[in-house]
Amino acid sequence: MSIRTIAFSRLAILGGLALWMSIAVLNNLLDPGTNRFHVGNTLSMHLLRDDPVLGLGLRWRAWSVDWSTTVLYAVAIFQIVISLLLWRAAFAYARAWQRDDRTLLDAARNRAVAALVFFLLLWFGFTCGGLWFGYWMKQGAIQSVHMTLILIGLASLILVHMEPEPSTAAERPAQATHN
Repeated sequence: MSIRTIAFSRLAILGGLALWMSIAVLNNLLDPGTNRFHVGNTLSMHLLRDDPVLGLGLRWRAWSVDWSTTVLYAVAIFQIVISLLLWRAAFAYARAWQRDDRTLLDAARNRAVAALVFFLLLWFGFTCGGLWFGYWMKQGAIQSVHMTLILIGLASLILVHMEPEPSTAAERPAQATHN
């Protein structure tokens, strides 16, 4: 497989994730009320209060809904950092594609791995935090989005981290002959 093919396929993935994360940041900043509502429901465990059975043993973990703004902006800052890291990796792949350069491809992969690890940390943080507050009992759709993003992040990390097969004889390592 050529360096350009590899770089372009990874550019598409990292660019897509960077764009998605940038839109998520924009949504958090332009419509904080919606996100404060969902974060507040999770932190306060408000949705479990009216249920006579679900979450009885977990309700002591609830936080005041007042924390929702602080948590939302902390998440937005982390998302901005991740977005910038994803864009940086995407542009590194664009440079490798444009110059058809194996060294640039390797450097882009290093940037992509770092960006994707942070991407995964964000969504693992959401799922672990949500699990702590029992969001899976009443906010299954939100948990499904977080789990889907973990799977997308893992698949992207695996693809980015795979070492491509050399495509030319010059790229293949010399093989020792056996007598």
